[in-house]
Amino acid sequence: MKNLITYTLLFLLIGVSHPVIAQFGEPQVQKKEVPRNLFDEGYKTGFGINLSLSDFGFGAGGQFRFGLNSYSEALISLKILGLKDPTEQTFIDYYFGFKTVPEKYQRVVAFPLHIGLKKRFFAEDISDNFRVFSSLSVGPTFALSYAYFNDSSENGFRENDAAIYGYSERINDVFSGFDESETHWGLGGEFVIGVDFGENFSNLSTIQFGYSMNYFADGIQVLEPCQPDLSRIGMAPTNPCGLGSTQVQVGPDSFAPLEKANDPRKYFGTAQISFIFGWMW
Repeated sequence: MKNLITYTLLFLLIGVSHPVIAQFGEPQVQKKEVPRNLFDEGYKTGFGINLSLSDFGFGAGGQFRFGLNSYSEALISLKILGLKDPTEQTFIDYYFGFKTVPEKYQRVVAFPLHIGLKKRFFAEDISDNFRVFSSLSVGPTFALSYAYFNDSSENGFRENDAAIYGYSERINDVFSGFDESETHWGLGGEFVIGVDFGENFSNLSTIQFGYSMNYFADGIQVLEPCQPDLSRIGMAPTNPCGLGSTQVQVGPDSFAPLEKANDPRKYFGTAQISFIFGWMW
């Protein structure tokens, strides 16, 4: 009986001693890995080729990057891209392959020069080969507009049916019409969210999504400024667009005066996706 009491007390003492040790013991603190970054590893300058796709079509250009600190970079980018009116619709002649955009008056090519700031986010939470960032850039935009069709009648309207107008004005190809070109200066900018990929920091591989915008204070005449007023056939001609002609022939002996159709467009904005490939050093 004495031995039973002794063993029981010893068992209880061992059982009580273990929780006490667990209660006052602390786990070893593990050091959190410091995220890798281009700046601290000596990659402070970079250049990439920028290929973009938007509602306006395809764009291309180059981008310089300059490291400011561990997670921030300064950006300088120059692109060439097209600008369009958002209401434009392209029709294709599937027999001959011709493309026509009704009411289009001028093509527009833009050259935005942007200076911006890029910031990396979630560096401590996401792997270093998937570097999430956002950037904001602004700068001047130079644009060149040139004739979409040969406006031989100089009335700001394309006569496109010989049966109605007596002749048809030819559409210029993309490399023609520069003899009637105009230059424009505006202000542009873009906001993007993207990802830099890869553990090899010397190679630059980026995908980004964002919104690009350009504003021209005087506007650009993308669509036809005038059109025939078919409700006033045979009435006195007017010249609302200030061009060379004041009326349009709409039949063998019928003429319609011109009326204002489309104002110059000042704002061009579009969503876009961009891919950048290049080098860091």
